[in-house]
This record gives sequence, structure tokens and C-alpha cells, in this order.
Amino acid sequence: MKLLIIDADKTVEHAVNWVELNTPVGNMVIQEQHVPIIIELLPQKEVLFELTTGKKESVIVRQAVAHVTREQVKILVPLVL
Repeated sequence: MKLLIIDADKTVEHAVNWVELNTPVGNMVIQEQHVPIIIELLPQKEVLFELTTGKKESVIVRQAVAHVTREQVKILVPLVL
């Protein structure tokens, strides 16, 4: 499964086993073949993910929306003016 973190300047892509998202309705663990969804992420919270190598990594998002499909998770970080 692919994890794409997209902002105004660049796109970072990772091959992952799962992604954990912090949302207003609680934490969600996304794996391949997850039901498609678009959801707001809580600001200033960690997005944790496991690379296909087994290594766990994380990023802090200031504000974002996640677009989940059966094959990928796109985290869309808006431009801050």
C-alpha cells in the first residue's frame, strides 16, 4: 500500500503496511483494502505508519485531510497563508 504526503511544495511517498490516523472520531488504523473514506485529521497530531521493511515512522501534521482508497492513503496538507 502507498502512503502519499502531499503539500504545496512536494509529495513524499512511502510503501507501508499500515497507517494510523488521529481523527475527530478517534484513531483509525488503515490497511490495504480499507473502505474508501475522506476524513479530517486532528491538528498537531502524529501520523504513525509501518514501512514494508517493518520500521515504524511518524510525522506530525499541522492540519490535514486524509483520502483513503483501497490501495493508498493520501494526506493532503493545505497551504498555510
